[in-house]
Amino acid sequence: MKKVYFDNAATTKLHPKVFEKMLPFLKDDFGNPSSIHSYGRKVRVAIEESREIIANFINADASEIYFVSSGTEANNFSLFGIAKTEFQESKKNTVITTKAEHHCVIDACKELINLGFIVNFADVNYDTTIHETVIEKLINNNTSLVSIIHINNETGAVNDIKKISEVCKKINVYFHSDVVQSFGKVKINVKEIGVNSISASAHKINGPKGIGMVYAKSGTPLSPMIFGGSQERK
Repeated sequence: MKKVYFDNAATTKLHPKVFEKMLPFLKDDFGNPSSIHSYGRKVRVAIEESREIIANFINADASEIYFVSSGTEANNFSLFGIAKTEFQESKKNTVITTKAEHHCVIDACKELINLGFIVNFADVNYDTTIHETVIEKLINNNTSLVSIIHINNETGAVNDIKKISEVCKKINVYFHSDVVQSFGKVKINVKEIGVNSISASAHKINGPKGIGMVYAKSGTPLSPMIFGGSQERK
């Protein structure tokens, strides 16, 4: 009996063209991109070309694109990076998110609570969306970050992240969005949306597992989660 796969929201099959592009780096072009010899330089060029392609895809600058190992790491990098750095700089210690986020965001926010932060888990509508006015009412003088998912990974509900971003910008609060389910499926123009950071994952769009991406707008406060080496900048 022929099997039919209906779980593309969880993961997708590697596209043949992606496999073809990856194959040389799995066989012959194995250099360390941090090395200064020809093997390393060839891989470094490929990485930077990929960074440029993704930046152009979302109307960002290549310097604003960071590669990580997964969507989970991408969300953690944004949440901890912004929340911890902004607390160090301004002493703001409050984060706003919803009860309908991906578990990696909810669990990261629970860890922020363990570290002394205040996290408001906002209630959502019956369809798991949240209106920007709810966010606006929750923001106070101690709020540093709002994190709202774009397309819900379980219900498919779509949040209007542009309107939420406008609210955050008006009150001078950083805004992050988990766009893992929407990246590559709907148009995302970071300049039009006005978001400070987004997170995405390759395996959701016929790419390989083990590759995530963070867009962080220039000037957005970030701090590293992992220390040692500066492959994706310090």
